[in-house]
Amino acid sequence: MQSFIFIIVLAAFTSGVSFFFLTNSNSSNYSNVAGTIFQKSISSNIKDSQGDTKLVPLYKTSIIPEVKDYHDILSASVTQISDKIQMTIDVAGDPNQNEKYEAVYLWLIYYSNSVSDSSPTADKRDQLYTVMLPNFGARSSFDNIQEGWYLAIFNNTNNSYTLPLSKISDMPRDKVQVFFDPVFIGNPPSSFKYIISSMIRVNSTFLDKPPDYIVDSAPNDNDIFWKRWFA
Repeated sequence: MQSFIFIIVLAAFTSGVSFFFLTNSNSSNYSNVAGTIFQKSISSNIKDSQGDTKLVPLYKTSIIPEVKDYHDILSASVTQISDKIQMTIDVAGDPNQNEKYEAVYLWLIYYSNSVSDSSPTADKRDQLYTVMLPNFGARSSFDNIQEGWYLAIFNNTNNSYTLPLSKISDMPRDKVQVFFDPVFIGNPPSSFKYIISSMIRVNSTFLDKPPDYIVDSAPNDNDIFWKRWFA
């Protein structure tokens, strides 16, 4: 039976927690690379090749982690279920088996804001959000955070969290899956574009930056985009 992930603890974002702000809001670059479109009432799906993982460093480090099967993205989908948005990444292994370091799964969401309000205060900018699903292994040595799964949602357009880092339950055996209220991504219009990636953080000393490695992404061949995004 397919299981779902529920937010079980809502925690304030505190200094020293192993996470980061994604402040690059160059939406024009993102709209070009994110070709997958979600439409309400229609499940949107990305397919990705198995066995195409590779360590692409974002930062110089002497630590080289082992790539696991659960870093390998096979597909991803977005579905509207009642009044919630469900996001699912199918992976080649059990993501709950992460024992060391921080495994991070990211969704970047982009849409043009069709605000009908014509007042001067209405935000008509293109909207960019990051849905972040980090997992901290039992031997990851991140002392300021409990092991397990977390969810955070960041509004890149306004440079603020709509959902601070929140503890969630374990994932299904071969999926990274979450569902949440669309209000956390600005109540998007009938469709939006998205792109996903899996990453690894090995260095628990520098916590105010993105992870150290990109491992896989979908749609494929977006390593250059991700490196520019975090630059």
